[in-house]
Amino acid sequence: MKKLMLLVAAGAGYVLGARAGRERYDAIADQANKLWTDPRVQEKVEEVKTKAPEVAHKVSEEAKAKAHDVKAKVSGHEMTTSDGTYSNDTGTVTSDGALDVDTTGFGPGGDKLP
Repeated sequence: MKKLMLLVAAGAGYVLGARAGRERYDAIADQANKLWTDPRVQEKVEEVKTKAPEVAHKVSEEAKAKAHDVKAKVSGHEMTTSDGTYSNDTGTVTSDGALDVDTTGFGPGGDKLP
């Protein structure tokens, strides 16, 4: 896939930067059209089209799982429940807005806070 993108980018750069004129552009466009309409290329295109939904679903599921892991790491084990309560290692906010704060002076890791 990376090679294909490199070739496409190189071809586009050459076409856009070519000083050979219209004839060279037409020759390059003709070659690209021949390549695209080649039955072997179209066979691979169809394979990709049939596998794309499956791959997209798998990637989506993996991304959701990773996002959940990252959220847990970044949020410091915070949690908001469906009833509107919120809690983390330093305290809780209830759905009616009441606060219950940890006043021991120790942080979430058990270290004494300054």
